[in-house]
Amino acid sequence: MPITDALPDMERELKFYPAENDEPKVLSGDQIDQFNRDGYLCPLGVFDGEEANANRAYFEKLMAQADGRNSYSINGWHRSCAGVWDLVTDERILNMVEDLLGPNLVCTMTHYFAKMPGDGKRVSWHQDASYWPLTPSKVVTVWLAIDDVDETMGPMQVIPRSHVHGQIAFEHSTKEENNVLGQTVTNAGDFGEPVSFVMKAGQVSVHTDLLLHGSEPNGSERRRCGLTLRYMPPDVRGRDPEGQAAIVARGEDSSGYWKHIERPVGDRPLERR
Repeated sequence: MPITDALPDMERELKFYPAENDEPKVLSGDQIDQFNRDGYLCPLGVFDGEEANANRAYFEKLMAQADGRNSYSINGWHRSCAGVWDLVTDERILNMVEDLLGPNLVCTMTHYFAKMPGDGKRVSWHQDASYWPLTPSKVVTVWLAIDDVDETMGPMQVIPRSHVHGQIAFEHSTKEENNVLGQTVTNAGDFGEPVSFVMKAGQVSVHTDLLLHGSEPNGSERRRCGLTLRYMPPDVRGRDPEGQAAIVARGEDSSGYWKHIERPVGDRPLERR
């Protein structure tokens, strides 16, 4: 049965908030208009070739420390790894996000998605906001390409302009889908034609939290890895009325709701829950 409220125990406001910025730092006016119209930008250059190689080596270092966990398990490690914290707070990324969300930015979520060759896993069509106990829905995701991504590798696909429909009904994913996550919008094609994010390592894409997106299994012989960095303005709230932990990545939270996560010392795996 279709589900229209992913978190019925929490009152949330799920609608798209357009970016408003007459003096952007790095994005053009046309790019901001595209983000508002289509719900995404891709690709955007950030890291050069040497830096992209360093990002790749860093991910492989973390996987080697992951104690047998799978390639999707490096989730939330900005709380324990200085290198992930540094990517969250990279000035070039923050400049882009500030152009869309304003001068005060917090980050509560990071996640490496690494599709290994032949692992058969997909990410079914979904909206990020369906999963998150946050309100209002103002989260912007930066997807940093750790590896080159082509059409054979199960790239992320988005459906332009699907972000303006609020909460779209979904179903719980079946075991047969082999979905990395747990929700599936079964009628995604009703909202338009998908666009694939073919990218070079070091480039990023940006999408809003109500945009329909997903990806097919990696059919190539190469790994396809990306790191998601999730940003929002500090007026967004979570479940806990007393406050929650986040990296205050730029500016400030004058309300004090978001408790700043200081830069970790070194890189260590996040403890298993």
